[in-house]
Amino acid sequence: MTGQLDRIRELEKLYSTEEKNNVSEKIVVVTSGKGGTGKTFFAANFAYEFSKSQKVLLVDVDFNLSNLHLLFNSHPQKTLNTFFESKAIFTEIISSYNSNLDIIIGDSGLSSLDKPTFNQINKMISEINNLSNQYDLIVFDLGAGISDENLHILSKAKTKLIITNPEPTALMDAYVLIKLLKNNDNTDGIYIVVNRCVEESEGKQAFQNLNSAVDHFLKVSVNFLNEIPESNEVRKSIIDQKLLAENNQTNKVITSINHTVAKISKIHQVLNINQPVLQSSSISFKNSL
Repeated sequence: MTGQLDRIRELEKLYSTEEKNNVSEKIVVVTSGKGGTGKTFFAANFAYEFSKSQKVLLVDVDFNLSNLHLLFNSHPQKTLNTFFESKAIFTEIISSYNSNLDIIIGDSGLSSLDKPTFNQINKMISEINNLSNQYDLIVFDLGAGISDENLHILSKAKTKLIITNPEPTALMDAYVLIKLLKNNDNTDGIYIVVNRCVEESEGKQAFQNLNSAVDHFLKVSVNFLNEIPESNEVRKSIIDQKLLAENNQTNKVITSINHTVAKISKIHQVLNINQPVLQSSSISFKNSL
């Protein structure tokens, strides 16, 4: 882990302070310390719900196990790697899911040699910043874990949503991720979402346990954003490749995600993005992919 941080710090010195600070406050990065926490499911449904009232760009930046497209039952020909390989300009890899939600899909099964360089990642972020005036929110679905690429992207994000669950292993991995963020001087704007809670208040208790360790050992402040209940319909929606938020607005998981949307909207108002607080909406959009 120390080697990862040393590499990142060396590479960060290659970029000017102006470039490092050139990050849109509209960007929200959804991340997790481990796989299986429901991160991608959350990112997809969160972006969809946000898009009911605002223009959203959802970007799959899992550079090895991209699967966001499966939740939307979409298989675009041009992906993020198409852009990295200079086979398409950035706007050509953007797909429109509905009138308010655009998506950029990643790739799966890339070797270490195929993964993007830090320069390529910076170019991607620069392209997104150039388009930021077209969107009210930009959501990154980051790959699980603590790769160099993930830490580099997180170093440029002002709002970081860590998706975990009540299991001790998931909380420990979230703790390690926060520790690395601290070592990288990147602890502002960390919010915790505890997913897959079987019992009421299980998420709040899990957060308290995580927060106690983070506060005691790391002296870092993290924020509890929300807890999301377990639901068998989540698994079914993934298997069916049908977005749950689009097909079942009454599900308790979607109700909870809507609460999260409202909280993020308020947080971004404080960041002077001039976004109105989102209200519940029954607007439906036609899948245009």
